[in-house]
Amino acid sequence: MFEVFDLFRKSKIGDRISPDKSIFKRKYECFRRLLISNNRALEIITDLEHVFYRDKPFTLAYVLVRSEILIGEVYSIVEDLNALSGGEYPQLFNAAEKIGAAILKDLEQKKKIDKTNLVLPLEMLSRDNMAEVGGKAANLGEVYNRVSLPVPQGFAVTAYACQHFLDHNDLSKLIDNKLRGLDVNDTGTLLKISPEIQSLILNAELPDDLKRELRNAAIELKHKSGSDIRLAVRSSATSEDSEASFAGQHSTVLNVTEKNLIHAYKEVVSSTFNSRALFYRRSRGYLDQDVIMSVACIIMVDAQVSGVMYTVDPNDSRNAVIMISAVWGLGVSAVDGSTDTDFYQFNKQNRQIEKSKIATKGTICKTDAEGGTKDEAVADDLKDKACLEPEQIKTLVDYGLKLESHYGVALDIEWAIDKQNRLYILQARPLKKSLKFISVETQTTSPDVSEKELTDHPVLIKGGASASEGTASGLAYVLKSDHNLYDIPEGAILIAHQTSPRYVPVMGRARAIITDVGSVTGHMASVAREFQIPTLVGTHNATSVIEHSDEITVDATSRVVYKGRAEKLLKEKKAVNPMKGSPTYKAAQAALKKIAPLNLLDPKQDNFNPDSCRTIHDIIRFAHEMSMRKMFWISDDIKSKENIAIRLYSSLPLSIYVVDLGGGLSIRPEAREAQKEDVISVPFKALLNGMTHKDIEWSGDIGINWGGFASIVAESVFRDPLKEGRMGGPNYAVISGEYLNLNSRLGYHFATVDTYCGPVVNDNYITFYFKGGAADIGRRSRRATLITLILKKLLFKVEQKGDMVRGELKKFDQALIEEKLDMIGRLLGSVRLLDMVLSDDGQIDWYVEEFFKGNYTFAANR
Repeated sequence: MFEVFDLFRKSKIGDRISPDKSIFKRKYECFRRLLISNNRALEIITDLEHVFYRDKPFTLAYVLVRSEILIGEVYSIVEDLNALSGGEYPQLFNAAEKIGAAILKDLEQKKKIDKTNLVLPLEMLSRDNMAEVGGKAANLGEVYNRVSLPVPQGFAVTAYACQHFLDHNDLSKLIDNKLRGLDVNDTGTLLKISPEIQSLILNAELPDDLKRELRNAAIELKHKSGSDIRLAVRSSATSEDSEASFAGQHSTVLNVTEKNLIHAYKEVVSSTFNSRALFYRRSRGYLDQDVIMSVACIIMVDAQVSGVMYTVDPNDSRNAVIMISAVWGLGVSAVDGSTDTDFYQFNKQNRQIEKSKIATKGTICKTDAEGGTKDEAVADDLKDKACLEPEQIKTLVDYGLKLESHYGVALDIEWAIDKQNRLYILQARPLKKSLKFISVETQTTSPDVSEKELTDHPVLIKGGASASEGTASGLAYVLKSDHNLYDIPEGAILIAHQTSPRYVPVMGRARAIITDVGSVTGHMASVAREFQIPTLVGTHNATSVIEHSDEITVDATSRVVYKGRAEKLLKEKKAVNPMKGSPTYKAAQAALKKIAPLNLLDPKQDNFNPDSCRTIHDIIRFAHEMSMRKMFWISDDIKSKENIAIRLYSSLPLSIYVVDLGGGLSIRPEAREAQKEDVISVPFKALLNGMTHKDIEWSGDIGINWGGFASIVAESVFRDPLKEGRMGGPNYAVISGEYLNLNSRLGYHFATVDTYCGPVVNDNYITFYFKGGAADIGRRSRRATLITLILKKLLFKVEQKGDMVRGELKKFDQALIEEKLDMIGRLLGSVRLLDMVLSDDGQIDWYVEEFFKGNYTFAANR
């Protein structure tokens, strides 16, 4: 863009704008700064759209910083436009300030913890108290007080108590400083910072009032139970069991004595900052302030049998079943996946057990008399015995159905039966948001491929349980020790002995997970479904039959693992950002709605004014249009002597204004109109030749795919703006004999061509910029990909991000530059509405091939 200004200075055009050289110089400087800010602002908008719409996590801090820079650029644009126009648009300052403030309000969400009691007994809690005591404690209160099912007695240490503890030790700022700029995908830094923060918390002193409240609550609980008590001290952070499950991410300390209660409390609070919790919440779109640790302290159930119950099939909600996993003793191994579990599947419709698998259970987790837990060998007579009797299963099912009816959603329920055969509910967590409910759009079943088609791929494993459906292929990474866990490369398939929440920090790298041991109801299985990672558990022999570094294909849906890459099984699935629905995602979405949409499409419409600007993009569009008019004195009266721009008439249904810096047009000095034949600018002539090619149709239909109607805002968007006479605004060309800078609004997208085409090869270049469209971001991005592929075939160096394309070509001789410009002209005419057609990535290659065959209308039967 900068070459135009050098030419502008050398031309005599400034004399026609004002005889006062200083006035012209000031206007020129304002115009130059405005265009620079305009380009920067559009690049930031593209970047924000790219970050938001791709399937990777992002941080709110990044969006905030980029938005602040964007708002700064827009203020500069408004200032320069008013300087250029003599203060003609003061109301644009109000629009920029109002929209900018609204964006920052969306992004700067400071959460304040309301002051509450430090400790609250469970009998006072319900779901109404989630903000105070988190999901786990609130749901226990709900189950006891409103559903009237048995839960252990206990109390909750509130989120306010946690904040009080941190503030008392001035830890909040220290923690913020350590976490500032943390990339959770940088495993080395994550593993360094996490224990440092945990150590700060573990070594801090509780405030005296919190110590007193904890001791008093424990003493009162002991008096209620009538005996010495042991406690299960469990995480119940705010945001747990919400849109994201946080399954297994925070600590639970079991069999805690009254003497060790304070240390156990600090251990659970510190687990807010363990590496897997940090990775999980950042990847799921939760800020640190969204997750404040409340702690549920409940009387320990000395269980003879424990387990997990799902009130729906986790892979298909249409399957009306209840699934139960059970182990002897405490349920630790049932949820962390460290041992095989008994499994029962109960049919809700006929109320019968339709599946039953009794595992060989080698170890049992028990309470230790000294505190804590211990693992022991299971007695020989219990190893192969079913953990649950039919009557116990019936009671469990009755509890599950009653809870599901009360909550109105499918549930993940932890339970325990004590040695007096009393059943307790230990947790009831809604599964609605963490499960992948099957629909036509999100189905993950395996492609319909016969076994004969896969004969080249020997079956390595057949069996196990599908914890998260889907298919994937990659190199096997057989985990022999947790010490090697963080060495797993990008795109590998993790093979491990057991499921474990410890694998969460590497889920961003793994394409699939296979384990010898584990169940579909474990914590890691829940998280794998949230991240949509195909996961096969309970295979018994994966670590022994799969060789490290071998290429394999996992079909978790059909529970088969093949040797090699079984291409026919693999299909591209629609990626979903794991942050969707989170506080960060919603905040960024709200801000982007005030940034990216373009409402001011046509300068001829009455609403093309500062008061109608509803987004940042509107302000940029308005300022760009007005700056071109003010700089080149373009008025509605094309024959006005004040105009320095020449109206160009051609066969194109476009309004084109030309500013000739010298040698670009062959017309009389007083002329205010020109024909295509009057253009003698070498690059502009070449571009126009391409745009007016006989096979380019500028106002015809292009076979719009109405099947994608739901993804586009409204039917009116499909209309061809050129066909209906709406030119999309004036198009401006600044030219000389060997130079062209074209700023063009072709319907709903924006294109810039900046080029020098002369006899000196080293001076010659073309830069091409394209952005926008009428369709959704997915279709616009497909068109951008199409343009990118065409430009690459034309030997351009290309950068694409979302719907933005930037191409560059340098140091070609004049004839080749003319040839490329001709092709750019054809490209502009042929892709103008393709964003509405490209509903599938598979279409792109065909359109590229047809373009180079000269099929610029993309007629199917040509």
